[in-house]
Amino acid sequence: MAQVQLPFFPEDITYINNMIGVKKVDDEIFYFNAAMPIYFHNKGDYQSFRYITSQMVCLGTVKQVEIINTFKVSKESVKRWVKKYRESGGKGFFGTRKGVRKGHVLNKGALADAQGMLNQGKMVKEIGGNLDIKPDTLRKAIRDGRLTKPECVPLNVLDAKTKNKSDRNLLDSQAPMGVATTNTIGRVAAALKKK
Repeated sequence: MAQVQLPFFPEDITYINNMIGVKKVDDEIFYFNAAMPIYFHNKGDYQSFRYITSQMVCLGTVKQVEIINTFKVSKESVKRWVKKYRESGGKGFFGTRKGVRKGHVLNKGALADAQGMLNQGKMVKEIGGNLDIKPDTLRKAIRDGRLTKPECVPLNVLDAKTKNKSDRNLLDSQAPMGVATTNTIGRVAAALKKK
């Protein structure tokens, strides 16, 4: 007759259920069935975490609610991971993403118009309103490098208009937000000299 092995778990383990436990050792997360480790992954490897927990749910060793309670993840997330595992297996977690969307709002014409308005010193929100494009879409295009936001107005353009402090103050008050003028640059330069 076969002898039953008692579930002796290592110390400091978090129980998922009475047969499966999880323990963090340095930067690795280990999953145990009694004293035997069955899976492990790096603590930042969320793809492996999703794969392993989904596989355990599909094998019947843990329940979805146990994963939710142990790891404090949402019910919807666990359902989505399990569905992905059942449909695609490991490829669903580690394969390349298919169907990555491409932007259709910022076509060549819209990019050219937006760049022209940025060059004029207009704000992103204003440009978005004029072109009927969300400001976040424009900000993403700036981050991606599809649009370039001018850093400041060149000093030589401003010097011709500014003879004294009153002229500079007037120019500063008319400048769009975020555009550096001679007066602002002068204040920054003075502050740097003090340091």
